[in-house]
Amino acid sequence: MSHFLSRRAALGRLGATAFAVATPPLLAQGPWPQKPIRIVVPFAAGVSPDVVTRIISEPLGRALGQPIVIDNRAGAAGIIGAEVAAKSPADGYTLFMTVNSIMGINPNVYVKLPYDTFRDFAPVTQVALVPYVLITGPNQPDKSLKDLLARAMTKPGSVDYGSLGVGSGPHVVMEMMCNMAGIRMVHVPYKGSPLADVMAGQMPLAFEPATTAVPLIKSGKLRALAVTSKQRSPSLPDVPAVAELLPGYDGDGWQGFYVPVGTPPDIIARFNAEIVKVLRVPEVQRKLVELGLQPVGNSVEEFAKLSRQEFDKWGKIAKANNIRIDS
Repeated sequence: MSHFLSRRAALGRLGATAFAVATPPLLAQGPWPQKPIRIVVPFAAGVSPDVVTRIISEPLGRALGQPIVIDNRAGAAGIIGAEVAAKSPADGYTLFMTVNSIMGINPNVYVKLPYDTFRDFAPVTQVALVPYVLITGPNQPDKSLKDLLARAMTKPGSVDYGSLGVGSGPHVVMEMMCNMAGIRMVHVPYKGSPLADVMAGQMPLAFEPATTAVPLIKSGKLRALAVTSKQRSPSLPDVPAVAELLPGYDGDGWQGFYVPVGTPPDIIARFNAEIVKVLRVPEVQRKLVELGLQPVGNSVEEFAKLSRQEFDKWGKIAKANNIRIDS
């Protein structure tokens, strides 16, 4: 019996020694971050979310004391990049720069997706609002949104509009406007942007992000009929908001940061604090405003609430207009 007890004591001491040896490396990992941080961007270099990420990444890297690596994963309406981000380790070394269409529209439109907005991601902060501008060619008949709505009301189905494709942001914001106005227009989905055809007069209308629309409007190549923001845009003060004719309309897109779900809350809080600080820097704000964006930078809780509201809003629009993609 005494031999058994001494053996058990020896094994206990061995276990304690092994634990003591194993513990120091865990404790010695030190404060986060200790290596470069990757930002997954589900668009090609040069597209608005990528440009915004590059504006933010340099000061963010300085604040965190680590380099920021931008990982562009473009394609499939943002689905490729979203899947990459969703399957990344939740260790605080992956940020996902995304947009409302990927988080709020795709899940309500695509029958099958390799990611889930709420199961796979945790919100960090909304970076900016991205107003859309309702554009038409300079030789088109409509001089105002009021003219357009009146024409579409008089002849239902006689007005065509182009978009980036079925379920895209420009598609659903146009359908929301039509629903609220009680009109019906004909959707012409493009595989790319309809912008060139609108400028050429071959497509009457489209909603285009302010980033690309504003310079073309100011140069006279396009006419602006309205903006999707709740109020008029500082970039286009003479162009009315859709909400001026259709109270309650709010069709702005947005950009924001998420992390893989399971990322430690203290890391999410640090990301939020540092990104919001960067978004308050006057030079950063100036650059975003020049791109036609409206800087935001809200709390984790506010962004979480917005994410759910946007998801529900676009879900209703998709259902009301039978917008579904089976592939």
